[in-house]
Parts: sequence; structure tokens; C-alpha cells
Amino acid sequence: MKKLLVLLLLIVLGTGIWFAFGLWTGIYSIYTYPPSGEHPEGTTLVVTREDWEPMFNSPDYKPPQRESKKEGSYGFQKVQVGRRPISMRKIVELPYIDWAYKKSIEPQKAE
Repeated sequence: MKKLLVLLLLIVLGTGIWFAFGLWTGIYSIYTYPPSGEHPEGTTLVVTREDWEPMFNSPDYKPPQRESKKEGSYGFQKVQVGRRPISMRKIVELPYIDWAYKKSIEPQKAE
């Protein structure tokens, strides 16, 4: 019984470290739905992160304006591809976390 508890603790600890690493490196993003008609109690999701997506995101997020760099006549840029819906990118669903929603609506700097 003791070995099973130790194994379970190692699995939980390893999973927690993996999610912390994924958030830190940008593999994952936190997406928060505030309480509304569609989500009465609100919900917070850990999702795979898309290009130009912030770490904390919500339906009320307003992206910063990006300046287009036109230094020469030719340039290489990433092709804009449509984003996959949140439901397809969902990894874990958590209860509503208010501070994550507030973090998502703070003004962001363009990278």
C-alpha cells in the first residue's frame, strides 16, 4: 500500500512539474471564461498555445496593435493560419479562477 501511495505521489508531482514547465515555456496557455449565460459558473481551461496568443487569455482579451515592419521590398513572415477552436485545444478544465481572468484583461505589450 505504501509503494502505491509513493507511486501516486510521484505521478501527481511529475504532472504538476510538467504543467508548470509547459506554462513557463509557452506550450500551454490559461483560458478563462467568466460567469455568463453560456458558462453560468465560469470555467478556466489549460489549452495548447497558438502563435501570438498570450499566457492568460479570455473572450474579453483585446490584443495589442502590432506595427508592421517594412524596411525593404522583400521580407519573410510567418503565414497567418486560422486558429483552432478552444474546444479542440483543451487539455484540462478547472473551476473559474478570478485572478486568471483579471490577468487576461490587463493591457498587454506587443512582442
